[in-house]
Amino acid sequence: MKTIKYSILILIISSCSKDNDNSINVTSEESLTQRLQQIFEQSDLPGFTVGLVNNGNAVYQNSFGFQDIENNIEYSNQTLQPIGSISKTFIGVAVVKAIELGYFNLETPINDILTEPLINPKNPLAEIRIRHLVNHTSGLINPVSTYALSYYILMGENTASDGAQILQNYGITQRNPKTLAQFIDAYFYEGGDYYSLDNFTNNTLGEIESYSDTGSSLMALLIEIASSMSYQDFLKTHIFKPLGMNNTSFEYNLPNDNYASLYFDKSTPFPLYNLESFPDGSLKTSNEDLMKYLLNMMAGQRGETTLLFDSAFYNLLFTNTTETYAIFWDVLGENTFGHTGSDPGLGTTLSFSGTLNQGAFILSNFDSTDLVNEEYLDEIFEQISESLEMFLSN
Repeated sequence: MKTIKYSILILIISSCSKDNDNSINVTSEESLTQRLQQIFEQSDLPGFTVGLVNNGNAVYQNSFGFQDIENNIEYSNQTLQPIGSISKTFIGVAVVKAIELGYFNLETPINDILTEPLINPKNPLAEIRIRHLVNHTSGLINPVSTYALSYYILMGENTASDGAQILQNYGITQRNPKTLAQFIDAYFYEGGDYYSLDNFTNNTLGEIESYSDTGSSLMALLIEIASSMSYQDFLKTHIFKPLGMNNTSFEYNLPNDNYASLYFDKSTPFPLYNLESFPDGSLKTSNEDLMKYLLNMMAGQRGETTLLFDSAFYNLLFTNTTETYAIFWDVLGENTFGHTGSDPGLGTTLSFSGTLNQGAFILSNFDSTDLVNEEYLDEIFEQISESLEMFLSN
């Protein structure tokens, strides 16, 4: 899935900005809530949730609007929704944990782990290493033409709705999915259902970045093979359980009425869908759980915790592998990291500054794949970010 174009949270990558439309002076938690409620009421968003960290502590968590408009269910801090490509930061944490456990290191060739060698037909002598996957310089790509291959509408969902029609226009159909291993085989191995020369480039390894969802999910499969655990169980054991993220998962654990409906617009919900390449973009979590993750990442980057791994490995996680990337984390500036997410019916952003010891996230169940929707969500997220910045400045 794409990363959305709107800027990472303004509060930690720029100086104070001014919101000319802000009719409420944000000086307290109460006035911040009033301002965010105002933004919601003046917007076309179904709902959104925000979390804010200052001085290494959660200072604000709140949700606005609806997780389900039709059934009048309000979006809460316990509402679960997919976070898109922010999921890739969890692959980064899993990579570092696997390194700590001795399964491989950044210089390990991926074919030392795979049971069948993966060859780039456009660069057959290239020895792809773990390092190349974590900073998107492997030459393994997913062109726009293959955007929808991994997506599928869940069985039992209504495929006659307007939202389902939009997904089907993208090429997303209702079907039984492949496993992660089957998806990788289909995509990168000759004769596979999704195989194409367009899935590869002849770029020199390690030199040219080409953001890759499929390369990211390949990394998750390598963790599965090396650890002899499913990727889901690896994360549950080494990340979710230690952090107390008890409501976070890749699957829709149905029946459960606490999932946000995802919307193209307020009158057009999408049916539930998921991804065969689930590690790269379909993690489902809540404000409460994501805050636990953000706080730990911030503390670890500053050398203030060893909950998930030794401090040296937190340092590894947030060490630049290129100017643009650490290990699956976007490098936004000095000691500043984050990621965004975009998929049908959602837009998300998360970032933090280790220097300022501040961080934030915004999740919304509003579409960010349509260009008009993406630009609109950009504007709303900027308004939210300006309000958070104003709160921090008081």
